[in-house]
Amino acid sequence: MKQRGLKFVAFHDIRWMKGAYYSHWAPLIPGQSNLSLSPADLWKNVANNLADARIQAALQTQQSPSPDEMEAIVDAKSEPERLAQSIALSLRNLDTSVEQIASFYNEELTNKLADGKIDGSRSASTRDQALYAQVHSFFLHFGAARDYLATFIAFQLGKDRKRNDAMARLIENTRTADIEGSAILKSLASKGYIAPRENTSGKWDIAGWLQQATELRNELVHKRTYGQKLAERMGHLRPVDLENGLYRYFRPIALDDASNDVFDVIIEHYEKTNELFFATVKASGFDASIPRVTEKDIISIKKSM
Repeated sequence: MKQRGLKFVAFHDIRWMKGAYYSHWAPLIPGQSNLSLSPADLWKNVANNLADARIQAALQTQQSPSPDEMEAIVDAKSEPERLAQSIALSLRNLDTSVEQIASFYNEELTNKLADGKIDGSRSASTRDQALYAQVHSFFLHFGAARDYLATFIAFQLGKDRKRNDAMARLIENTRTADIEGSAILKSLASKGYIAPRENTSGKWDIAGWLQQATELRNELVHKRTYGQKLAERMGHLRPVDLENGLYRYFRPIALDDASNDVFDVIIEHYEKTNELFFATVKASGFDASIPRVTEKDIISIKKSM
């Protein structure tokens, strides 16, 4: 894949069991060889482990709760549990956006090969609306995960969560002492995603890749939608191995120019996002292991034919 200029995105496990469809998406995490648990899985594990401990404690004081009482117990989430679950759901939505864009690229590649359009001629169709929607969705969910993480950090630091419910607000209110008090902020600083503000005492700014991703997110969410510019409205095939007849679909995104492919851009930010949330869940201080069911947790067993 590297020789042909292609990027690995994820393992996608698809299966049918008794007529029901199941799938598991395991994205690349830079620097990691075991991809069985995605960042979304790990943050979900944090939420589930916190929920299990909280619910078990509540059930010790409330015997045989009614369905309504049990629902109230389950929904009475602690703040770190709520935020970890929100991060997990946002990351899973991010996975879905990338999966759908990959599916769109595969369909367009297949269609153009079937039509014999291998000469680089550009074309568009009503199917493109799905691509526009998923590109927009990717940056929406990236921003949501980023800002839920900021609120999570604010909670751990004892800051007002309403005043620090976005990464920009949190870093604006962050001082050097806060960096020392947060393992997650230390992780962001070590990666160059936040940096001391020049010519100031103790103030910090968003920097590096996180600043670049935020600026692109702001452009495609607040200033314009992907597909608005003419160059973005048509795609074409490009050869990756002419000798073996291998091609890839290419769809421009007009940034400084129209030489970038939108999926390549998204994969770059997707890899960085997965790397970030893998590192931060490890730095969160919470248990991200897979929840385990013990004999005490089993109420009844029913054999399914």
